[in-house]
Order: sequence, then C-alpha cells, then structure tokens
Amino acid sequence: MLLCKFADSTTVEPHPTSYYQDLIERAGTGGLADYWKAASLNHIDLGGSMVYGWKVLTSTHDQYVAAHPSRWEKILGAIAAFPEVNVSGYTGVVAVFNRDIGDSGAAGTGVLCGPEDTNVTFLAHETGHVFGLQHSFDTSSRMDVSWSAPGEYYDLHDIMSAMNVYMDRTSAFGMAGPLLAAPNLDRLGWLDPSRVWTPPLTGSSSQSQLDLVSLDSPSFPGYIAAKIGTLYVEFRTVDGWDKAIPRPAVLIHFLRDPNAVVLASDPVKYVNDWQPGQTYGPSPIRAAIFHGGTWVHVESFNMQARTARITITHQTRPISMLDRIFEGAAQIVLSQAQDGGGWIVLASGRIIPVAPRSPVLEVLDKLAIAAETEALSVEARRSVERTVFADLANLLERFIEPHSSGKRGG
Repeated sequence: MLLCKFADSTTVEPHPTSYYQDLIERAGTGGLADYWKAASLNHIDLGGSMVYGWKVLTSTHDQYVAAHPSRWEKILGAIAAFPEVNVSGYTGVVAVFNRDIGDSGAAGTGVLCGPEDTNVTFLAHETGHVFGLQHSFDTSSRMDVSWSAPGEYYDLHDIMSAMNVYMDRTSAFGMAGPLLAAPNLDRLGWLDPSRVWTPPLTGSSSQSQLDLVSLDSPSFPGYIAAKIGTLYVEFRTVDGWDKAIPRPAVLIHFLRDPNAVVLASDPVKYVNDWQPGQTYGPSPIRAAIFHGGTWVHVESFNMQARTARITITHQTRPISMLDRIFEGAAQIVLSQAQDGGGWIVLASGRIIPVAPRSPVLEVLDKLAIAAETEALSVEARRSVERTVFADLANLLERFIEPHSSGKRGG
C-alpha cells in the first residue's frame, strides 16, 4: 500500500500510517488480512504485505489528475513515486491518495483509493478483482448505476456486488463484509471438493436430504455447499463477516462464467434468499418440456449447529415428447404433448401453450422438414425457410395477441 500526499495538501493525512498497517498488514485487527483468510476459506494469506508513506508528491492535486487521466495511470504514478519499492515482489498495489482522486477501483494489478475508500468492504471487492473475480448479479433488470448491466451489483450477500451489499458499518475500518458466494469460491479453486455435496448419480433421478454448514463457520464439520451441475446452494448466518445480512438464509446461484448469479425466491419483490418451507425448481410445465429438473427444498435451520437442512430432488425422464429447436433471429422450442397440443418456449423463457391442431404446429412442422431436406440447394432452402418464418410470424402475432390480453387462443 502506497500512501501519497499532494504537494498542495501536505498536512492532510486521513489516518495515521498505523491505521493502514492494521488494515492490510496485521492479522487479528478485523482488517483485510482477516477478511481474506475467512472469505477464501484459508486460501488467501496477506502476510508480507507492507505499507509505505505518507510520501509527498511533486505535483499538486490538479496537476497530478491532469497528467494521469486513467485509473491505471494514477496507480502507475504512485508506483513511480516510490522507486525504493520493488512492486514486482507483490501480488498487487493499493495506491491511496489523501484527496479525492476520482474513479476509485481496480485496474490491472492495482487498486486506486481516495481518502474515503480505505475500508474492508471496498478493498475486499477491489482486491477480489486483482485475484481474478468479476462482478456478481441477480436475475432482475435493475441497474445499480447508469453504466452497469441489468442485475449487476445486486447480489447483496456477495462481496463482488460491493458497494451495494449488506455491510457491517460498525467495523473498526468503517465498513466490512459480506463473504464471498460459493460459485466465486469454486471459480478460484477455493472450495474443497470433499466439502461439496454433489448428486450420487449422474443422468438419473435421485432425492437426497443433507445439512449445509454456514459459510461463516467452516470449522464445523459437514458440507459447506451443494453443487448440482452449474447450480450452487449455500447457507449463510448472521455472524462474523456476514453479521449485517438481515436473516439466516439459503442462497442459490449459478455460475455464468465469469459472473456468479443469485436466483430469487421472490423476483417481484427482489428477495434473493430462501427460507424454510420454500422450494426452488421448475414449474410442472417446464419440467414436462425439459424432461425433468432439479428442486431444492429448504427444510429447516439449526442455528446451534449452524446448519440448514435441505432436500435436493433431481428428476430425469426418457424423452417421450417431440422436441425441435430452430435457430434464427430467435430460438423457438416446440414440445408436443400427448393430446397433440404443446408449448412454445421463446428465447426470453416465456412459455405459451398451444392448443391441439393449432396451425402453429403445422408451420413448425414445415420448417423442420425444410431444414432437414438435404436435397434442396442452399438458396432454395433459405427461400423456403423465409416463407415459413413469415407464416410463423403472422400466426404467432395473431396467437400471442389474445393470449397476452387474457384471452385463450387456438
């Protein structure tokens, strides 16, 4: 950590050097060293970290900002001010300035900080980027800031959504927590496979009941996560680095590499945790269309044992329905049921029931035949497909219109 003072504010020191030493160098202070030891399940050790400064720069604040427009250039400027420090011997550099420097955050192997940024939550998030982690998401369309993607920064239980997270504001360093979500731990190889439950068999139906130990209590024996394909289940309690979360909770994520995405128990109210009595899983229609699915039922919490009991049901079935997938401007999946009707699943995930003998089925059948007819030339096949897609678009427009207004179409 390099502490820098501008030439026109040499008397301004937001904290004494000892504050920053406690923050990153010393264990047992509630600082970054303690955080990463816990959050990484003992895979990160900040021992050997050093604090240098305060050093007075030759530039005033305005001169420095003008000469170093980007975040990385500002960090490089701090490194250049400390020629006696061989930064190649360190994993990363945290450049701290005594006045607001603008655009604080990670860049390359460094982190840029203004005077208000030296707290555990901010630094854990930004050093997480240095270690290789990316932002976490929920599945909503909310935008935390104008330039963020929908859902970005909305996993309030995960440090990689900071600063929009549940953080302890009573910390000695202003703000601290929360922990790191299970898929992020797994992505960096920090989940011990012996402590991760996986289904007993692949490609077959199963049901298992198990206890998950809170991520904040890894010293307790047992599983600390369950992983079913790309789905992760974990348990969090109101303790330690998670003391600011509102209640004990099961969290369910999937990894959309490189981002962890939390799944909502109530997407309308943006509730992203799961409580006893709640079940995650596909609806009966989706289960029928996709030939099964995975359900996670939260049974109970045992706060004395720091465990959550869950039941995981994984159901597969032989393909007994006709499925066709067409790739074009959008993806359409038709699944035909026993009565001759079926469903259309749009790329957005919307499911639309189709009545038996609907003309939609006929159009899709024609498209399937056209796509699979090798005797046609490329030009002829494209012509047929364009015609069929036009017919399909007209039919869907007539069909979806009454369906969307609450009427039942054919």
